[in-house]
Amino acid sequence: MIATAAERTRHIKLGTGVVSVSYHNPLWVAERIVLLDHLTRGRAMLGLGPGSLPTDGVMVGIQQSQTRGLLEDGLAAVMKLLAGDEPVTMKNERWDLREARLHLRPYSNPVFDVAVAAVASPTGAKLAGRHGIGMLSVGATTAAGFDALAMHWDVLTAEAKAHGKSVDRSKWRLVGLCHVAETKEQGAPRPSSTGLNTGFATSNRSPRSHRWLWRATPWAR
Repeated sequence: MIATAAERTRHIKLGTGVVSVSYHNPLWVAERIVLLDHLTRGRAMLGLGPGSLPTDGVMVGIQQSQTRGLLEDGLAAVMKLLAGDEPVTMKNERWDLREARLHLRPYSNPVFDVAVAAVASPTGAKLAGRHGIGMLSVGATTAAGFDALAMHWDVLTAEAKAHGKSVDRSKWRLVGLCHVAETKEQGAPRPSSTGLNTGFATSNRSPRSHRWLWRATPWAR
């Protein structure tokens, strides 16, 4: 989908929201996003998460209790692969990488935006801080997600400091739902209990509306 959108656009950035790392070999995750980085000439962004649908995990033999650990291992491998030419060797209960390396270096210099998902627990925030990457606050326009924002940022900055990493607040992305309707009136945002709009509305009849939709969505602008 990103490759198709990239062919029809010139300036918009396109990101995965998210790749469930626990379901995919980290080498192939890195290879695919680097290919998209080249196809888009630096407009691709990589969002990563543990995988939240237990039914998906069952189909590939993964228990829900394994997903956070696999995200931690997978993210570490992806970041090492993107960072340099040194081969990556790692083994856990899911993957066995042996002197793995990318076929192509990223088009972006030094690397495109990478972010990890955070919902309620501090796991995502800790990983973002540990690797000095962005954070995707999934469900930021829900009551539970909104209430966790301050805690997530505190956790991220503390973890970054502990690992000697710097973090950029502009790389923190807030994720909200977007409703696409036939007209703007039919898809008008409705106030939520948090006082925030539950989403952005757009008409499918106006090219200008489509551009507005992408600009209003932080992780896909």
